[in-house]
Amino acid sequence: MTMTALDRLARTDIAFLNWRDPSHPDAGGAEAYCWEIARRFSAAGAHVTLVSARCPGARAKEDRDGVRIVRRGGTFGVYAAAAAHLLRHRHAYDAVVDFQNGIPFFSPLFTPRWTADICVIHHIHQRQFDLRFHWPLNAVGRMLEKQVSRLVYRGRPVVVVSPSTREGARRELGFGNPIHIVPNGSPRAPDASPVGPRSDTPTITVVSRLMPQKRVDLLVRALPALLRKAPDLRVDVCGDGPERERLGTLAAELGVASAVVLHGHVTEERKQELFRTAWLTVVPSVAEGWGLTVIEANTAGTPALAYDVPGLRDAVQPGVNGWLLPTSADLADGVATALDELSTEEARTRAAERCRAWAAAFSWDDSAERLAQVVLEDLRRIHRHRRSRRGASDLAVVTRFTAPDAEATERALRGALRQTDVWNRDGDSFRLLLHGCDEVQALEALRRLDVREATVTLAGGRDVLVGTPSPPQGMADRGDGIEVENETVTDRPKTVVADVPKGNRP
Repeated sequence: MTMTALDRLARTDIAFLNWRDPSHPDAGGAEAYCWEIARRFSAAGAHVTLVSARCPGARAKEDRDGVRIVRRGGTFGVYAAAAAHLLRHRHAYDAVVDFQNGIPFFSPLFTPRWTADICVIHHIHQRQFDLRFHWPLNAVGRMLEKQVSRLVYRGRPVVVVSPSTREGARRELGFGNPIHIVPNGSPRAPDASPVGPRSDTPTITVVSRLMPQKRVDLLVRALPALLRKAPDLRVDVCGDGPERERLGTLAAELGVASAVVLHGHVTEERKQELFRTAWLTVVPSVAEGWGLTVIEANTAGTPALAYDVPGLRDAVQPGVNGWLLPTSADLADGVATALDELSTEEARTRAAERCRAWAAAFSWDDSAERLAQVVLEDLRRIHRHRRSRRGASDLAVVTRFTAPDAEATERALRGALRQTDVWNRDGDSFRLLLHGCDEVQALEALRRLDVREATVTLAGGRDVLVGTPSPPQGMADRGDGIEVENETVTDRPKTVVADVPKGNRP
């Protein structure tokens, strides 16, 4: 049986640093991401400690699902508390996974050089600091997220949840680090049972923290025009936050209160029930790191409509699981168009099947494995005392070839590829997804593997996001790309350490 990266992290000591833990009353998608991966690390045998803020009534320490939770400090005090924890346990951790929720924990300042520090970024906050803070705190926040983070994490691996966040880290923050995409998993496995009937009348379900940047008010403002076209339209809003009271007041002022139900916090079962009967979910956010609520709706077969903004343009694939609107488009027109396309039961059933197929491409098991690959690759780099053989390139390559001696080629692949590369085998046919390289570098790698004929193609966005070496969307495996025929190969693949060198710290 092939060992996974998670298997190889067994018995390692790993700290997760996150602003909140999943029991915090303000926990959201970032906390779900941290927790789902942390508990899978623990289930694989790693010793995991989660350090987070302590809210009123919460226990200072708790063991849950094999994860040791340490709660210290409040909203901002948690940063000092996490630094103190790392200093007190300076030699305890092999790796630290540092979640940047606007401001990171700057863990490399408090850990020894043989610790792997991985920075995880959900989305870029440069423009959002002004929504929460006044000068000078907003300027300080931008400086900490950008200039200070760029200096502290220089050369360290960075994990982002979407191509949009990667672009923001490059363009807005100026990060030159190796950046790896590890998307959110699907909140639950898509139901394999036949798609059930939807509501007889148009229904929209929105699940969101009710914050200004989520812009749920845009949907409420669109309702007068929508109700003129569909008088029986109903909108269910699930979630809580500082905007809830204002949304209720706005609905009353616009005369649409009878069409809007503000449920507040709901159980998981109730949320899934509302998604399963809805025709559509609407996500009018100014930006997201990914769009977890989109995939959550898709698991229930509900398509999404969102603006073409960072994160959501990755989660929503037009024609597959929803619609993307230009940022200048009228929301009422966009929702009306989507509801028209979903007006028949047959159309809703086809949309549900496409949505569930898209959601099935994501799982927390896969996300945990991909983050484990990044951690393991950095541990190897540290213990080999050398730089990675590839630079910080955002390119990726899909290559396909047939090997006359498939067993020998498989053994060579296990030794030659990085942990973050992906490959699969079907008989004597191989397909590889190589991260951080272009076609020329891929050809060099193939020569070292003694591959004499192959197809090499730059990976598409779906390949990188989903993380599997599949043909680019819409392209059959027909040999498109750069052909390498009858190359003379002289270099053999170099062997790397297969397991974490536990106990060999300087």
